[in-house]
Parts: sequence; structure tokens; C-alpha cells
Amino acid sequence: MVIEKELALDKFVEKPLKLVSKNVAPVFISQNPAIIEILFKIRLIANSQASVLITGESGTGKEVIASLIHHYGADTHRPFVAINSAALPKDVVDNELFGHEKEAFTGAVSKKEGCFELAHNGTLFLDEIVEMHPQTQAKLLRAIENKSIRRLGGKEEVKVDARIIAATNRDIPASLKSGELREDLFYRLSVIEIHIPSLRERKEDIPLLVNHFISLLTKKYGGVEKRFSAESLEMMKNFDWPGNVRELRNVVERVMLTCADVVITPRYLPERISGSTTNDNYIKIPIGTSMDIAEQMIIDQTLAFVNNNKSAAARILGLSRKTLHNNLNERSTGAC
Repeated sequence: MVIEKELALDKFVEKPLKLVSKNVAPVFISQNPAIIEILFKIRLIANSQASVLITGESGTGKEVIASLIHHYGADTHRPFVAINSAALPKDVVDNELFGHEKEAFTGAVSKKEGCFELAHNGTLFLDEIVEMHPQTQAKLLRAIENKSIRRLGGKEEVKVDARIIAATNRDIPASLKSGELREDLFYRLSVIEIHIPSLRERKEDIPLLVNHFISLLTKKYGGVEKRFSAESLEMMKNFDWPGNVRELRNVVERVMLTCADVVITPRYLPERISGSTTNDNYIKIPIGTSMDIAEQMIIDQTLAFVNNNKSAAARILGLSRKTLHNNLNERSTGAC
């Protein structure tokens, strides 16, 4: 089962502040049971105003999940405002969250609305909440509970009503124990908790994501749509992806730009993924690989070794050039 919604996983962009139009729908592509369960849960909670805490490693798609929760709410035109707590210094975070009055400090030439006001009647997404200074966490808790804020340099309370979705890549119990995350704020934010599995825990999604990124990037850069060889895709499935989906997208983009061929072979993959070096002339076939895939891997690696010289590859493999040519033709006309 593949669940898709209409836009790109193109949202892995770390910016301190982002105001997103509700008319732009995010997409989360997966056939993993845990992810599918999360997507169904999103449908159930979308129309509530309950706070949500999303956990998961960097690059797993926490902001995409937050955007989906917002998207499936009742009003598709309400604002979605995102702020990355880790990307802003302590003395800037308060200003971004609560805004300031004119002449509140040197350089404040006009009044500025903060994230809370910008997100009024919509959603405020607080990314990397554990990175927020404890003093700011205390002000945040007060704003959430009172549904009001006071701009820097201001005297009056400004009423605000925004759904709060927070996220972190940190270990919650450890953060609570160390005091980096206030317990009272945690309990206020974690009415609903969602944990996103890492990419290494859902490797069945790698081919889906690779094809999705190829399609997106082909539209972005133009040219012929490329595909990964069976061996390259197998290597990508066997890699642990510490940077998760964000790292996968970056690798796909890199190899699409640097590979001159339609079929992307292992020589274009980063060494950390292919496990090869310039002096490595051995073919590596993971245990569990089917005979059909193993045959393709042997042919692809041999072609890469001889710089795509089909006559030389045929001699090494003990095949006629016609047999090799037919094999490649059959694969190029099949599904990728």
C-alpha cells in the first residue's frame, strides 16, 4: 500500500522562520506499516486543537508530518508558521516568537508581529524544541496556557489562538532528566505523541522515495529521466542512511547531476554507500540477493570496470556482444 498526497517531500529545508500557504499540500510516501498507522492517526486528530509532539531523527520528515496535520484540518486557508529553535540565538528567539513594539530596542523602527500572532487561528510549528533556552520555554508555556503574548517592549497582552505542534530529534527522557526540556512544557505539548521511524527502519520505502525524487529532479533540471541500476538500488537499500530521507534526496540529486548515462551504476554512488574504492576490482553481492538481481549486478559492475565498453565486458563475462546487448535492452524496456 502506497499512501501519497499531492506535493513534494521537498520540504526538508531548515530555515529559522517559514510561513507556508495552506493551499500547498505536503506528501509523505511510504508503504511501511508504522508510517501508514501514523498517517491514519493524522486523519483522526487533524480537526482537534490538541498539541502534538513529533519525535524522530533529523531528516525523517517531522515538518512534513506537522504540515499534514495542519493540511487535514477543517480550514484549508489558515496559516502554518514554522520556526526552527536550533537555528536562532537565544536573544533572537524571543523576538521571533513574540514580536516587538516600535522602539523596543535599538533598530526596532516599527512594530513586528511574532510567530504566535502570524499563526493566529492556524498552526505554530516549533522545530527542535529542546534546543530552546529554558527561559524561553517558560515564556512559551505561559503563552500556550494563557493564549496570549506580550511583545518585547509592550505592556498589553495580545490574544492569540494557535495550535501548537512541536518536534525534536533528541531523546525525550534524557532531555527531561538533564533539564534541557522543562517537564511542564513537555506535558503541555505531548497531548498527542508521534514518533517517526528512521529510514533504516523502513528500507522498503527506499525504492519509492528514489523514484519520487528522480521524478521531481527531472522536472527541476530537465533532460531524460534516469534510473538506478539494480545493483545501485540494492546498495542504497543496504545502507543505513544516518541522514535519513534528507540524505537520500541529496544523494539522488548528486548522482543525477554527475552521471552522464541514463542508468546510474555503482561507480556514481558515494563510497560510503557503494563500499568501493578506486582500487577495488571485486564484485560485492549481498547475501539474500536473487539470481536475477545478482546477474544484473555482475553485468553492471563489469561494465563500470571497463568504462561501459560492451565488447570488453562481454569478453570478461564470457558472453557474446549480442547476448549482452539483448540483456541490457530487456532491462531498459522493463519497469524501473
